[in-house]
Amino acid sequence: MQSNKYFGSFYPVNSSIHRLNSVVKLICLFLFLIPMIGSVSLKLHVVVLFFIVMLMYTSNVPLRFYFNMLYGLRYIYIIILFALASKGLSMENAVVILIKISAFIEYLALIFYTTSPSELKYGIEKSLSPFNLFNLNLGRLSNKIVGLINFFPLLLTTEQEVLKSASARGLDYYHGDILSKIYAVVSSFKNTLRLTFKKISDIKFASELRMYSVTKFRTNLRTNKVKFFDIMLLLVHFLFILYYIREVGLI
Repeated sequence: MQSNKYFGSFYPVNSSIHRLNSVVKLICLFLFLIPMIGSVSLKLHVVVLFFIVMLMYTSNVPLRFYFNMLYGLRYIYIIILFALASKGLSMENAVVILIKISAFIEYLALIFYTTSPSELKYGIEKSLSPFNLFNLNLGRLSNKIVGLINFFPLLLTTEQEVLKSASARGLDYYHGDILSKIYAVVSSFKNTLRLTFKKISDIKFASELRMYSVTKFRTNLRTNKVKFFDIMLLLVHFLFILYYIREVGLI
């Protein structure tokens, strides 16, 4: 079973994906969304999904971490399949839609597992800076965005901790029927929220200890250079976009 400590959060190992420039990662995420949202080509989506799996393997993060995230959404996939079937979509189109969802989830997981919160804040600040026409406080904005991103993984891991604790007191989530599971989750949700917000407060306090200020750009003592692998990753994403442009007949 996946370690709750790293569910959807930074996994500190050394890999070529971890060493990528955080700004480049966010740019690649944006470029990735263009063909994945617009294209209906099964061939393109299979190639993109294979490419993401290769990046996941290169990240040195245990593959079960990624696949467990999809497994946790298995019931949602079933609901989506029934919804697509009711719309009369072909099997190929249904597969394309499921690949879109899976690829997006795994790409986000790849970024979260391989980018520390500090580097993610830095990447968001730098990515938004060209659009800062209204002189916004990008330090505070990026801090809120990262906090929102971290909230859901923390909520899920905290929920598991609370449910295990509640099971020891008789509110058994793991051995009951569906109604018992729902009752256990609803009954413990208040404590789950309270503990999740406490963990977020601890993270903010840790940022203050590192002398991170939300009133200005983060001071980064490490140089974030764009290296060869960053450029190659950008080129691959541009190739996906080029294929999509040819698909829609623009060139």
